[in-house]
Amino acid sequence: MSKKTQQIYKAIASLEDLQNQISIIKELAKSKEGSEISESERAEEIRHLENIEFEMSQHLKSLRFWIGSLYSYNGKSTSRAKVAASQENGKKGGRPPKEITEMKKRRAELESLIEEANREKLVTTDFEREEELTRQIEDYENERVRIEEKIEKWKDERDALK
Repeated sequence: MSKKTQQIYKAIASLEDLQNQISIIKELAKSKEGSEISESERAEEIRHLENIEFEMSQHLKSLRFWIGSLYSYNGKSTSRAKVAASQENGKKGGRPPKEITEMKKRRAELESLIEEANREKLVTTDFEREEELTRQIEDYENERVRIEEKIEKWKDERDALK
């Protein structure tokens, strides 16, 4: 178990212990409900609760720190293989812009819609529905061609930068 994980478990255990102390104080207060409590006992009880509150805040800060440090290295490339792969991808132009990725997703979606509409067009017996499907397919095809042109333009610009 790593030091960070140990520290996290330690902070959690301390918080649970403090929670148990609070429960005990509540039980004692319930048992003393009918009797008189002196000012010194009340002051001591308040002081004890304040100490518990302070300790809890310290343990929570510690917990936040260790959890934050536990995940601080996520996403960082440390292995030689990852560094090499990243450099190789960079030579190919790196990751495409989000707009291009979205266009590629839309292109795949359009191809699926075109295929689906063509299948429906083959089996439909309704002439109006067949005409509507033909127009839909044409619209999908036009949009797909525009997307293809934009992607090709982006590829050409990227290749020109190399």
